Amino acid sequence: MSITVDKLIKREPIVISENATVRDAVNLMARENVGLLVIVNNAGKPIGVISERDVIRALASGKDLNARVTEVGTVGRLITISPSDSIYKAALLMNDNKIRHLVVMDGDKLRGVISIRDIISEERIVSRLAELAEARPETEAVGGAD
Repeated sequence: MSITVDKLIKREPIVISENATVRDAVNLMARENVGLLVIVNNAGKPIGVISERDVIRALASGKDLNARVTEVGTVGRLITISPSDSIYKAALLMNDNKIRHLVVMDGDKLRGVISIRDIISEERIVSRLAELAEARPETEAVGGAD
């Protein structure tokens, strides 16, 4: 039996308007105790994300807290997963894209956000990932000449 992404969704996704500022995002992240917000357009459609990492990078590069979230977050390249996809696929997507969160979309409906912490938080999930990884064929050559 494959564990699916929908089993990891613990709450409604926290969204922020594309017109909001980084300051608004920081306050919302702190209030909701989350590390990522989904940026939505005026129609409520997800167009990107802003993460704690995005905020830190922006501040380090001299961006102002009054900058718009669309100037700091990742917009236009939304990496999503379906609720019916396996957690193994979710882990691979996170690893391949070097990200810690995935936006869960059911067609055009935003269902939630999952994090790497959600995946590793339950022993049964980690055990199942280990089983799947062992069953995965090797793709890299081992050894070689110096």
